[in-house]
Amino acid sequence: MRLEEAKVRDTIYQLTLRIHDRFPSSGLFDICGELYRVSKETEKIVAGIARPLLSVRLVAGLLILAFIAAIIFLLMGHPVDEELSVYSMIQTLEAGGNLLILIGLAVIFLWSLERRVRRGRVVKALNRLRDIAHVIDMKQLTKDPDGLAQVSRPTANSPKRKMNAFELGRYLDYCTEMLSLTSKLGYQYVARFSDGEATTAANDLETLCTSLSRKIWQKIMILRGMQAEKKEG
Repeated sequence: MRLEEAKVRDTIYQLTLRIHDRFPSSGLFDICGELYRVSKETEKIVAGIARPLLSVRLVAGLLILAFIAAIIFLLMGHPVDEELSVYSMIQTLEAGGNLLILIGLAVIFLWSLERRVRRGRVVKALNRLRDIAHVIDMKQLTKDPDGLAQVSRPTANSPKRKMNAFELGRYLDYCTEMLSLTSKLGYQYVARFSDGEATTAANDLETLCTSLSRKIWQKIMILRGMQAEKKEG
């Protein structure tokens, strides 16, 4: 069992509709729409990352064939019926060894190049999701329960707080859901690509989203506490 890209995409789409129902003209709706567009692109990007780079592997295969051909050429240069001197054999072995080292290094470089290219695609995609996570956090910065408790003293430059307790709670809930789904998208990039650095980058994204969500949940808990006190009063 694994996380399905289509399920994540459909969940983000449903969240987009829910946000539109309550906050149709909000920036949060625009961000969720962007997250949905990223989710649609993710399936293609993930498939491309999982797919081997045939061009790189072809070049590596040609280099291996070139090495084999070079060895055969060196051996054919000294027929069996010809008596090889010790010096001639040493020269042949030395030339073959140097050729083997050069071609071997080239093959290793090309093989590692494929992994680096795929890793670069993962990191680029994760950085895009990291940007979205930070934008989500920016949207909730001014959504503070203090305004509802009337303990703050707004100035002329203070943000306008027009939401009631219910709307504020839903807004903050939507933010946490978006952050969770952002980390789920990040996981998809490494689900079928086993690479230490790429996995670390995906884990860093999850840690970021979890940390940002924790701050929002603190606001939600304060808000719920205020609502509970109001009912008791």
